[in-house]
Amino acid sequence: MRKLALGSTLRVVHLVLLTAVGFALTPFIVHSLGTEQYGLWTLANAFVGFYGLLDLGLSGAVFTRMSHALGAKDHETGTRVYATGLRLFGGLGGILVFATVCLSVGVLMLHQNHSRMMATVLLIIGIHTAISFMMRPAFGVLSAGGHFEMVSSVLIFSLILRAVGTVLVLRAGKGVLGLAIINLLSWTPGYIFICLAVHWQYPFIRVRELTKWHRETAKGLLTFGVPVLIGQTADRIRLQMDAVVVSLFLGLSAVAHYNVATTLVMYYMDGIVAIIGVLAPVMAMQTSAKDLEGMRRSLFMGTRLGLCSAGFAGFGLIAWGRVFISRWMGPQFTDAYPVLVILTLAMFLDLVQSTTVSALYAGLHQKTYAKINVAEAAANLVLSLSLAPRYGMLGIALGTLIPAVARLFIQPFVVREKLNIRVAEYFIACLQASWKTALFLVLPTLVTMRWLRPTYPSMFLVGGISLIAFALPIWYFEFGGTGWHLAMSRLKPLTRLGRDTLNCREF
Repeated sequence: MRKLALGSTLRVVHLVLLTAVGFALTPFIVHSLGTEQYGLWTLANAFVGFYGLLDLGLSGAVFTRMSHALGAKDHETGTRVYATGLRLFGGLGGILVFATVCLSVGVLMLHQNHSRMMATVLLIIGIHTAISFMMRPAFGVLSAGGHFEMVSSVLIFSLILRAVGTVLVLRAGKGVLGLAIINLLSWTPGYIFICLAVHWQYPFIRVRELTKWHRETAKGLLTFGVPVLIGQTADRIRLQMDAVVVSLFLGLSAVAHYNVATTLVMYYMDGIVAIIGVLAPVMAMQTSAKDLEGMRRSLFMGTRLGLCSAGFAGFGLIAWGRVFISRWMGPQFTDAYPVLVILTLAMFLDLVQSTTVSALYAGLHQKTYAKINVAEAAANLVLSLSLAPRYGMLGIALGTLIPAVARLFIQPFVVREKLNIRVAEYFIACLQASWKTALFLVLPTLVTMRWLRPTYPSMFLVGGISLIAFALPIWYFEFGGTGWHLAMSRLKPLTRLGRDTLNCREF
């Protein structure tokens, strides 16, 4: 539990730093590059973002299978999973390099404005993505064992290097090309450390074993990964196609404005996932250990925690978003605020159910989740394309919100069928946490109305007071007092599992 708490804390620290750096650097990057060059940077990242589809769901497969192996103390299977993952992702990385070269040549042959720059940036970002692919098994194996503190430390260190490098290259006038290069170089020390950390934490993994090919293990990973791939494809469509649709209907400059809203919403999502994401390997370990009651308790705990934290953070985006965007990016970007409100509501509905997604993966029900994601992504894309011509950016954002509302009433019934969780019990837990969240947001609302001003000191003051005014009562009445004892009793099974599985040196 100490390792989980430390890992969760460092994940939140990383997110806070990432958010602070993003808020500080985004205006600097936009004004240094200009809206067209920044739109090019956003579009290039959106295109390369689709490379993630070549993951084939193997990241989730390696993570889940390794969690199950650690939960069962099966070192031989764990070694095979890691070795096979390295071989598979090495091959995929090579494919990505080839695909990047082809894509860059294709862009170069268009002979349009910025074609040469776009091709070069795509090449650098694509190579970085290929290298990151080869690192996925190492990151996944450490996360599967609950070593979030190591993963988060690397993320924090790389973030600092990237932030410093970004300022230096843009001040030197290197533009979007320098930005791409520094993003690649800033990760190199962290990648080296992660590779070494795997062998420190899992001494049963021998280097000589990593060169072996395990056909049955690869088949098992691919079988698990195909539904995951389908679900990830749907996620890419939901989260990254908006920029493409905006560029098609409204132009590159509009992408920069829309990206202001999506950037804030992605920070929102990352923050909540950082808080509750540490339960994912625990639920997988509980499933492997046949502790179904413990997994059920973890699911309800994560759902309640996610709803309360996502409720407050979502309130902050909506209540303070317009003032913040105006001060952060300038008044000309306030047209992104209505988009921010709509996307925040959509993301809130997704985050509330994120623990059920982890539970479905832990129970090896990835096919079911893939079907839900595909249906939502298809509806998202159709609605965005249909609404964009008439409503512009708002229509594209509504295309994301409407399917999320429908999913809210569908996914609990799927969880009932696959995990034997009663829908009424699930909704009662959500409603109890919801009305307390709404009640304890009254005081932050009054504080916002009274003291919020378009200055950073005012925003930080209102944010700090609101956080204290919300966190203290929600912790006591939802998780503290009698709730504290209930929460601790529910976490006792995790403590026993944590002692046996999270520190692999004890094996």
